[in-house]
Amino acid sequence: MPFLGTTGGGSVKQYGGQASLVYFIKNSLRFRESASAYLNRTFGTPTNNNTWTFSTWMKRGSVTSSGTPIFVVYVDGNNYTNFTIDSNQQMNFAIVTSGSARANSITSQVFRDPSAWYHVVLVANRAEATEANRIKMYINGVQVTAWATAPTWNNSYDSAINGNGQVHRIGNRSTAYFDGYLGEINFIDGQALTPSSFGKTDAVTGQWIPKKFASTYGNNGFYLKFADASAATSAAIGKDSSPNGNNWAPTNISVTAGATYDAMIDSPTLSAVASNYCVLSPVNLGDNNTISNGNLTGTIATTAGRPIYGSFAVTTGKWYWETLYTASTGDQLAVGVNGASVGHNLNSFTTSPNIVYISTTISRNNSVIATSLASITVNDLIGVALDVDNGTIAFYKNNTLLTTQTLPASDGFGWRPVWINATSSGNQTYAANFGQRPFTYTPPSGFKSLNAFNLP
Repeated sequence: MPFLGTTGGGSVKQYGGQASLVYFIKNSLRFRESASAYLNRTFGTPTNNNTWTFSTWMKRGSVTSSGTPIFVVYVDGNNYTNFTIDSNQQMNFAIVTSGSARANSITSQVFRDPSAWYHVVLVANRAEATEANRIKMYINGVQVTAWATAPTWNNSYDSAINGNGQVHRIGNRSTAYFDGYLGEINFIDGQALTPSSFGKTDAVTGQWIPKKFASTYGNNGFYLKFADASAATSAAIGKDSSPNGNNWAPTNISVTAGATYDAMIDSPTLSAVASNYCVLSPVNLGDNNTISNGNLTGTIATTAGRPIYGSFAVTTGKWYWETLYTASTGDQLAVGVNGASVGHNLNSFTTSPNIVYISTTISRNNSVIATSLASITVNDLIGVALDVDNGTIAFYKNNTLLTTQTLPASDGFGWRPVWINATSSGNQTYAANFGQRPFTYTPPSGFKSLNAFNLP
């Protein structure tokens, strides 16, 4: 079970309340498939080429690509060692040399929840006498035992991962790129460990939660915590925080303020400084709409009224988020909220309740209630301040309050962020920010970002 998953309607489910955490993961790095983003490092002499442990926390973005690389050494299509999520959304480890598979394992389990954090541990130990034990995978502390392809590893062949002189990549394999978030990456050279080195079961909630690795790393070992966003360099965002100084070079990773900023505080822990954040939901997606960039960029197709929804719904509280309108080929982007019970109405936005800012008007339950507002144009930033407790919603344009309106009667399932195309000509593209990167403008007093820690 994912650390933080969702209910069928998309609301965050905390599995019995907040965890009693004493260790927090404060940062993650967003990898944008659209930007061909990845990290790379050439390894030196290993402690043990064929005994190692890789651990990371992962939150997926796009789940529609042909393959999602996590940790890879790729020479060419006939020679590689890779740990990926394949086109069937199953986790896959393979060693291929001269076009022949020397090791292979594919899970039966699929990994396609875009709102959940997973803890993933891959353990390689070619010295195991039983071939099936030479590769082990663990998800949220539980060893994988159900396989579409059971683990094999011919012990005559080395793993290129942890090989001397091998170029290693995180988030890239040939022309395929990871989309989503990775946090707290540990690689241990020379030890075959278990997940208990990196996590534990919370005694209060039963959740699998992180703990700090407290042993030696070996020659090629590293610890990436993505805490230094001062520069997109190997010495900053790619810094190794183990004693080794095995830094990783970033490619197409941005720490420039704005929609491309990739140093996130979206995290698998519940804390006031980092938590699991709302994203755009690829589960509730109208026909021909697309979501990318760690599920924070939405493109709404030409057909009018086919919405994109946020992954969280709220029934109480005061909430703020921002939308940067980035591109249009005609018509207008509409921004607002709708009732969560109608969140699966993918190809029509005629079902109440809803309230949205469209062009120069406010529409509530599909009827115009306010006119003569400033229009939304490309490069405008629209802030939404949703006050469920007092039944109001306020819209801001470039930090100027435009209007505050009364919410329609609730459907009892809460309110979900929504974006639609105002009419039926042209695509609309925007970047959402729920607080996982710095807001452009300071939220109104008392309003919170949409993350799991802030939920009641």
